Amino acid sequence: MNAEVCSRTGRCSWSGWALVAIAGIAATGCFSPAAKFEPNKIAIHKSELDNEYQFSQQYQIEPIAKILTDAFGTPDEPKLPPVPGIEDVLDLEKIKMAAGPYGSDESGKQRGLYRQHCVHCHGVNGDGAGPTAAFLDPYPRDYRPGMFKFKSTASGLPPTHADLKRIIEDGAAGTAMPSFKLLSDDEIEALTHYVKYLSIRGQAELFLIEAEFGDLYPAVVKSPSERNKEEQEYVAELSPEEVEEEKEEFLEEVTFFESEENIVDEVLGPIVDSWAEAEEEVTIVDEKPDWDMAESVEIGRELFFSAKTGCAGCHGQSALGDGQTAEKDFYDDWTRFYYDPSDPSTLEGYLALGALEPRKLRPRNLRQGVFRGGRRPVDIFWRIRNGIEGAKMPAAPPSVTDEEIWRLVDFVRYGLPYDALSENEPHQPENVRVRN
Repeated sequence: MNAEVCSRTGRCSWSGWALVAIAGIAATGCFSPAAKFEPNKIAIHKSELDNEYQFSQQYQIEPIAKILTDAFGTPDEPKLPPVPGIEDVLDLEKIKMAAGPYGSDESGKQRGLYRQHCVHCHGVNGDGAGPTAAFLDPYPRDYRPGMFKFKSTASGLPPTHADLKRIIEDGAAGTAMPSFKLLSDDEIEALTHYVKYLSIRGQAELFLIEAEFGDLYPAVVKSPSERNKEEQEYVAELSPEEVEEEKEEFLEEVTFFESEENIVDEVLGPIVDSWAEAEEEVTIVDEKPDWDMAESVEIGRELFFSAKTGCAGCHGQSALGDGQTAEKDFYDDWTRFYYDPSDPSTLEGYLALGALEPRKLRPRNLRQGVFRGGRRPVDIFWRIRNGIEGAKMPAAPPSVTDEEIWRLVDFVRYGLPYDALSENEPHQPENVRVRN
């Protein structure tokens, strides 16, 4: 039944209209537009403010997008750049299993796991700003800077594959990140590789925006109508010969990074190498000593409240997360990237571009026994020894020995929940009647 028949007979059921609609959609060849990676508008805006110019769409934003597409493909059709050793870090078949719309390919193999399980929080770009992100506290992780809190490596190093896989399997207690233990190991592996893929791509984009294309001053390649006031003044001070010379130098730089060989050597290679090397940089933890627990908890208690460790400065004298430093401008590094609490004047511009409203970071209330990075003894040891990257939790000073860290682990796990400070004071009744 078609629209002409309906019009002629005057009899047309809803099912008939549905068939017409479906036929029309099928004729167009698609049900929804293909997913795409959006530019990191927050990083671009930050670079513009830092350098006091506006990026050129033609000579900066579009070349960066092309470089990334040539190297990494699209959300539906991912690919890997020809970086030596990248196969030791990223498995393309696993990435394809996680990429694309949810469903299966021609052979019946699962696809679209990331879009099924993760995209609503972490977003297509892995920017931590998916449709549900603004309603969650804490916000979902933004993968693009390559920073991860809960890992076995020191600050400044990427996590290991096992670190990321553990969080996907176990979730992050006290957050909206659930456990995905019900998935098969093959599916968890696919998601782990896809997170690494998004992170390496995001790191490459940030580097191009901040360090390469961000250092280029585009005034000379823009048309007069595109230049802002500062750019107009700059160009006005140059002779025609100087304008042409600077324009040629600018375009040479753009051409340099549009070369696959150069982008691999200068940008992608070092990023991939850092992920490969992280597997060998796990902080080694000796086996926990077998000692009297009550004694260890008491020693750990003394260390926790000592100036040597400084734990109470953030976590407080009652370990409720209410120390003196917690009252200061505590924001994590993901927020600090675009928000300076001492100068909030630029925040509105970032929010208009999709940045999430800043939220102060709260030191962990250790009395609750909720540890987002895992509550195994080794997990807490790593948090103390290495710190929590991106947060305000610093690494333990070198003067704090591994044995002392194990004492702190015992106090945090077994002492704090039952410490005297956790007990309520006995109730003292008022207006007690005195009887003779």
